[in-house]
Amino acid sequence: MAKRQPLPKPVAVREVLKGLMKPLDWDNLGQRSRIRQVWEGAVPPPLLPHTRLLEVRRRELWVEVSAGTWGQELQFLKPGILRELEKVFGPGVIRDLRFRIGSGK
Repeated sequence: MAKRQPLPKPVAVREVLKGLMKPLDWDNLGQRSRIRQVWEGAVPPPLLPHTRLLEVRRRELWVEVSAGTWGQELQFLKPGILRELEKVFGPGVIRDLRFRIGSGK
């Protein structure tokens, strides 16, 4: 019977991900996490289950909402949300919020 090969030492998940992701992806992952934190702090809790953050494109944060009424509600909250995003990211990083109807979460 052949002798069993020793198992390699465990590798941290972060090290595995570094091999799979480019450095710019790490930056984007950190930025997405911060955007989500600001979003969850700026949007009233009853609205959160009806939204899903999609992407930042051309300095616009795209958000999917489960119905048009939630998009209208968020339009009223847009100035406050943009102010909170500006506090964290600085002026002009995210200039606008765009809403589209989809499944939400």
